[in-house]
Amino acid sequence: MLSRSERLLIFRFLFSKKSDGYISIFSWFSIVGISLGVAAIIIVMSVMNGFRIDLTNRIIGINSHLNIFSIQNKISNLDINLLFNNLNKNNYLKYYKLLETNGLVIKESYSKGVLIKGYDKYNKNHYIKNSIIAGSSIKSSNQTIIGDSLANKLNVTVGDKIKIAIPKTDKTILGNIPRFKNLEIIGIFDFGLYEYDSNLIFLSSSLVRKLLLYDENNYNKIEFFVKNPSEVEKLKEQLQLNILQTNSNLYAVSWKDDNKTLINALKVEKNVMFIILSLIILVASLNIISGLIIFVKEKNKDIGILKTIGMTNKSIVKVFFIIGISIGLIGSLFGLIIGILFSLNISSIQYFLESFLDTKLFSEEVYYLSSLPSKISINEVIAVLITAILISILSSIFPALRSAKIDPIKSIRSE
Repeated sequence: MLSRSERLLIFRFLFSKKSDGYISIFSWFSIVGISLGVAAIIIVMSVMNGFRIDLTNRIIGINSHLNIFSIQNKISNLDINLLFNNLNKNNYLKYYKLLETNGLVIKESYSKGVLIKGYDKYNKNHYIKNSIIAGSSIKSSNQTIIGDSLANKLNVTVGDKIKIAIPKTDKTILGNIPRFKNLEIIGIFDFGLYEYDSNLIFLSSSLVRKLLLYDENNYNKIEFFVKNPSEVEKLKEQLQLNILQTNSNLYAVSWKDDNKTLINALKVEKNVMFIILSLIILVASLNIISGLIIFVKEKNKDIGILKTIGMTNKSIVKVFFIIGISIGLIGSLFGLIIGILFSLNISSIQYFLESFLDTKLFSEEVYYLSSLPSKISINEVIAVLITAILISILSSIFPALRSAKIDPIKSIRSE
């Protein structure tokens, strides 16, 4: 507990307008340093949280939660019936049968490799339905839906014609000739993920089946969507059991299997960034030590007078210890406010800076996303604030103890 005299001294030392009662410039630097350190950690952690969540959601939204493939690259209706034998329907929401292959999109002199997906239907329940920004869904076999990034590269829009080629050839008297097909662009989609918007096109399953020379009702992939993607392993275990019991040539791959390296890398990077940015606070806390030492030196005469009139060493230590903690607390709170406000308005700040500098700060080709996401975690904010305050407390101990060692006789005589 602080006595009334101790509270008065702390207030006068911190906020007095007299020349001998201000916080030294080093202490102001400490406040600024801690504020910037706390704000930087909150902003970076929020961006990384947003990046991880947004990236995961978009990958899951575009790709299915679990895929079934065949070793022979063909899945017949018989395989599908055996796969669904005694399968618990509560473990999944929906599934799609499709044909998937690589191909080449050609427009005049420009060509680009793409991933081709062919579904039986593109109804309102299909994940692409809400992502179409121009045109409509496929209605005939000579139509296609492409991404907005790919459309920009090809300089095409809805109603234009493009040509596709697939890695299958027809034998003629002139040799093997790749299979080509002229298509009309019926729709343009935007998933917000550059890799897919520039490398993915959708066709009808009948056209892909014809190009790949598949028999009727044969597919090469089955996509499953579950209610809770984090619990996809339950469905995977049941499907693998059915595959094992039927002795089929199928195998299951979940979205966690496909993106395991990326998810683990994001977690490691987040932890490393927290440690690195915590060093900023540590460096700023060293300013508290040096600032308080200089502050104590400036107050030698005052400390000498206080000791002469009967103030104990314990009270003097408490006064300067609270001053150090106050500097750290003020810096931490300012940093907390700055970090939260910046994180909440990061899209507006990004837009302003891009307009002011006339450049794109976060190119989607490089950073994988078309916009910079942010997600504030209350637990992380609290952890950052507690860490900053603890470092400030530890940094205030040494200068506070040193203030009690000042000899009042020497300090008054030297003045």
